[in-house]
Amino acid sequence: MKVLHVVRQFHPSVGGIERTVLALCAQLGRRGYECEVVTLNRLWNDPRPLPPTDSVDGLPVSRVPFVGGRRYFLAPGVLRRAAGHSIIHIHAIDFFVDFLAATRWRHRTPLVVSTHGGFFHTAWAMAAKRIYHHTITRLALTQAARVICTSAQDDRRFAPIVPARKRVTIGNGVEDAFFEVRKSVDPGLLLAVGRIAPHKRIDRVIDLLPEIRQKVPWARLVVVGPDGDGLRASLEARARARGVADAVTFAGTLAPRGLRAALGRAHVVLAPSEYEGFGIAVLEAMATGTPVIANGIEAHRELIESGVNGLLVDFADAGNALGAVVNALQLPPPDVAALGDQARAAAARFAWDRVVDQVEQVYRDTVAGG
Repeated sequence: MKVLHVVRQFHPSVGGIERTVLALCAQLGRRGYECEVVTLNRLWNDPRPLPPTDSVDGLPVSRVPFVGGRRYFLAPGVLRRAAGHSIIHIHAIDFFVDFLAATRWRHRTPLVVSTHGGFFHTAWAMAAKRIYHHTITRLALTQAARVICTSAQDDRRFAPIVPARKRVTIGNGVEDAFFEVRKSVDPGLLLAVGRIAPHKRIDRVIDLLPEIRQKVPWARLVVVGPDGDGLRASLEARARARGVADAVTFAGTLAPRGLRAALGRAHVVLAPSEYEGFGIAVLEAMATGTPVIANGIEAHRELIESGVNGLLVDFADAGNALGAVVNALQLPPPDVAALGDQARAAAARFAWDRVVDQVEQVYRDTVAGG
């Protein structure tokens, strides 16, 4: 079966959706699927065009030109790539969904859409987003054979516009290599993983750090992830203003091996984000056996049972978050290890073998249904 995966950003961009698509294609390839990726020909933060064709870990990649930006873009060239596949699998809700749905009469290829949180990651233009969701997105998804909601949160959001017979909830997968990490804890190492963006709220962790260090003087923060929105300089200035510049490191984007090594050393992973479509960074940390303290948003509540396999707190409540972080750093090592073991066990249900079994069933149903 030939599957075209359509995703707005891909390698060399590094993010949750990009990594998920790459891993999914690798897993499907091992099962005999022919996968190809179509993506945009520029990264959001770099005006230089990327090569029109490429190969990433043996996966064929085609890139199409576009106008616009992160909030909305136009890339009609994707239509030239649509023919000759059994299925088109679109990742995220954007122009590609709207356009390939509107032109389905021409390419005649069944569409599968993965939601990845929709376009509700920030509060910007929320009223307009809701209107768009209930009109244009609703209409576009009438042309989708199946809609994969990547979380229960997404299933509830898309239930009013997509009938139950078309929806299925399948979370993102975690690579086996994360489960194989052996912990060697570096005491006091706090890790935050993910693209540096306003909704990730790294500023709240920096604000907490002076008080954390009063209780745990060896505590320090390492932020792993690309600076897609140009926020690093302001966060570094914030750390200087609070007197903790020497205790905050921005590691940038790490290769998968480097990320796993960092998680292996982490004492605690912090996830203060105000919104996530799924929470893949949290799940990967859990898979390594690292305790996670996460903001109590819906996506995190789907992964963490507070006090059992991690902790949920309100990072907007500085006192609450401070107490949780300090207590976690002061736990005896056996208790930290036990919490990590529970986290690893909870993450096991998102192992890629299980996830791909479900995706394959969606593909079979889609092809059978035309």
